[in-house]
Amino acid sequence: MLSFGQERPPPIEINIGSPLQAMAFSTNGDYLVSGGDKGVYVWRVEDGEQIATMAVEYVQCLAVSQDGRWIAAGTFTGKVIVLDAKTNEVVFVHKEGVSDIRAVDFSPDSTRLVSGSLDGTASIWDFATRVRVVGPLRHESMVIAAKYSPQGDRIATAIRDRNSVRIYDSNDGRLLADIPVKVTSWYNTGLLWSNAHLLNVSGTTIKEVEASTGSAVSEWLAPDNDRFSCIVLSHHREFVAYSAHRSVTLWDTSTHTQLGLIQHAQDICSIALSADDHFLAIGGEGGKTTIEYLRDILPPSYFTVSIVHILIQYCIDMSLRCHSSISPTLHSIPGSRTDLQTRKLC
Repeated sequence: MLSFGQERPPPIEINIGSPLQAMAFSTNGDYLVSGGDKGVYVWRVEDGEQIATMAVEYVQCLAVSQDGRWIAAGTFTGKVIVLDAKTNEVVFVHKEGVSDIRAVDFSPDSTRLVSGSLDGTASIWDFATRVRVVGPLRHESMVIAAKYSPQGDRIATAIRDRNSVRIYDSNDGRLLADIPVKVTSWYNTGLLWSNAHLLNVSGTTIKEVEASTGSAVSEWLAPDNDRFSCIVLSHHREFVAYSAHRSVTLWDTSTHTQLGLIQHAQDICSIALSADDHFLAIGGEGGKTTIEYLRDILPPSYFTVSIVHILIQYCIDMSLRCHSSISPTLHSIPGSRTDLQTRKLC
């Protein structure tokens, strides 16, 4: 491994040759899941080797559950789909009218899924029982983002033309707050939680607001954004990565100082950050993806963790391993090429 300041190796490059709209890392960061017009793909981060393909057409958004067992995709044709990350089998599918699904996100306990649609609705699903448990929650305009809070007790939805973010109780669908803030991005990539706060790409700024009241916490300039702009937050909330057109900028969340700049060969449609903050994946509209090793870009201080965090992460990992000994999942896929079969979802 190179130390900070040394010349870093070239990023891993992947090219599927077709539009790419969404990406997410597996729980331990060993695998990258990407989705676009022609399917959902799983890539090994170490060398960029493709190890699985799922023929889910016209993917607009996707998510990987925190326990590593499930992959969710929302499609242009109005489908919400959940797949088993080990077998590629469909465990849940719902056709939500004809409007495309622009947002999917798993609850922290990996048992439920929120979806948001351009028909102006958001719903929460128990995909194991195939039941809609909350919603449809109706909005005056298109829902372009839907995110679970870190505690799982709330969801945030962004409304395209009304320029507002709504906070709902995730158990009963009660409206808790309606925050007058614009979210620019259209593909569930411009809104995220930071503990009790929300970060969003809004106009020419990145804004941080208090989720219960909408009170402004901070903001800083993030020029040149458009409907494809994306934002991801590091695990310890010390830096963010923000994409616009063909570049990704890295920002310190406390000082709002720009830490780095990464250029991409294509206009960027999606970015994803691994759970350990080591890898940043950047996906272009033409299907070209690069995986950057951030430890060779940012100072070492941004990757320092406390002993408490190490112990907590160890307990989580052990829990996942015990579970995977019964039912192996995406976080424990062997390094060798798998025999996962491609399935066509009509």
